[in-house]
Amino acid sequence: MSVDKYPEIDIPFDVRYTCLFCGEPSDETVNIPFSVDDINKTSHSPLSVPVCIECQSFVKKARCHSVYQYQKAVKAALTRKYQKALSIGSNWTEQELQESEFEGAAFEGFKRSAWMMYTIAKERINYTGWTLCLDGIPLVADDENSGFEFDGTRFVSVDHAVEHYIKTFHLDALLLPELVKLLGEEKFSYAIRVSRLYLSISAVERAEILADIAESLSEV
Repeated sequence: MSVDKYPEIDIPFDVRYTCLFCGEPSDETVNIPFSVDDINKTSHSPLSVPVCIECQSFVKKARCHSVYQYQKAVKAALTRKYQKALSIGSNWTEQELQESEFEGAAFEGFKRSAWMMYTIAKERINYTGWTLCLDGIPLVADDENSGFEFDGTRFVSVDHAVEHYIKTFHLDALLLPELVKLLGEEKFSYAIRVSRLYLSISAVERAEILADIAESLSEV
């Protein structure tokens, strides 16, 4: 088998020429694993997948051992790159943008394009691809972690969601992670609301907030 290009993954007819990672039109294929040095560490046979130019760049920077790991690495990279576009949906509704009273050419341009930017970014990040097979044989997933979904966006993990919302709302970098640990993933929304009340706090204030919440939980 030539190392120039591995056997191509099975592609359903309706997703021909579609990037496996984000759903955009694919420009070419990329080898998985990308580094020849990782072939013996891969949980499946080496293969190639359709990819867009942007996602290909993320694949080349990652050191992963399976196509599933590459999917998560690319999703994480897309989420970080388009954090500002995703934050539009966290700060506005489509109707609020339409009814906003922005003035000036720059603001009018933002008003027209912002929701579209948010929608495109979210769709690319939420894209799950298709059932992965090679020569008709399904690939066995090497990680059962299905990620974390919040406010309509699928994140690689709850930690990655924490990272995103700290940047989106300029939250205290230590408070939100501790609140999520304390409250649990099911109360992620509440953890964000509390964090947004305390954007600039000292270590002592942070400890007091966490102690108060821990005490309230113990009384339930």
